[in-house]
Amino acid sequence: MMPRMPVDFPGSRLAALQDHATRLYESRRPGGSLAALARDLLLAFFDVCAHAGLDRVLAELAQAFPPLDVTDRAALATHDAVLPTLIAQLETIDLDGGGPRGAKPRQLADCVVAALDLALVDDPDRTIALEDAVRVDVTRALAAVVDVELAAPKLRADIIADARARCDAGYHASFDRLAAQLDERGLQLVKQPKVPIDALHAVQHALFDARNAVIARTAGAALDGARDVLARADADAAARIDQPITLRATPREAAILRACDARVSKTPARVLQSLLDSLTDLLRIAWRAPAQAALPYAASRTFAVGDVIDHPKFGRGKVISSVVKRIEVEFADGTHTLAHAPPSR
Repeated sequence: MMPRMPVDFPGSRLAALQDHATRLYESRRPGGSLAALARDLLLAFFDVCAHAGLDRVLAELAQAFPPLDVTDRAALATHDAVLPTLIAQLETIDLDGGGPRGAKPRQLADCVVAALDLALVDDPDRTIALEDAVRVDVTRALAAVVDVELAAPKLRADIIADARARCDAGYHASFDRLAAQLDERGLQLVKQPKVPIDALHAVQHALFDARNAVIARTAGAALDGARDVLARADADAAARIDQPITLRATPREAAILRACDARVSKTPARVLQSLLDSLTDLLRIAWRAPAQAALPYAASRTFAVGDVIDHPKFGRGKVISSVVKRIEVEFADGTHTLAHAPPSR
């Protein structure tokens, strides 16, 4: 048998895997099942790949570990070759023994890397630098959709309408009783009326799918608005929204998946922030902070820490301390002490 080739995995995404590992480690009881931990770590790895558009990584793992259905989130976590390999890796790090607790999440992530035979690689630099004013306009475009579509009671009404359409007509009576007990945003039951167990499960499933569908539709419409703003600033950045990241998945699809994640609160503010963070991350945007206006230097003026000044001899510098009639200013050639008028009391 030919040896397996390592699967390339962007080193920049290792931190996301470590974040998941931290959560799993901190919630784990000492002596807990390594098999359960291994399954959770593999589920977390799948989520990291899905949320970053790394479907190429999943496709290559499917070739390395057949049979593996990468469209099934649970398939990797239950694979009869991958799971035992990860458990064996976990047995080597003595999770309940000595050593700094802070090092354990990194060790857990390293176990996943080793079990899946991943090769950490550097991402090519595809950064696009855009002015912070564009970020503000993108945020406004996202908010123009999200704030309307996810506001109560509209969100509740949309979820109920979508979920009822998904439910078999035989469950509509139970659905109506349960829907009447949803909170003002349609996200959870405030009281559970008595309905047959099969009806309860069917309605809960329909509500879950409906919530994701409403969030996905809202996120998609919001991203359309953001794309139009980006297109006016940088055509390449706008085009990237619907271009594959590594194989077929696009930033749009990954951003919507992130917004639908159960860990993201479905308030307008949290969904908006999730979408903006996704665009920044997945499109590789570096937002340039607005330039701070420089104040002309004069000994008769008063300056504060943080002020940027223009000095006729030393050029542009930033005030780093102020004591009575003196300020310390950091210039390109070093720090200089200058006179200024003391602040009025």
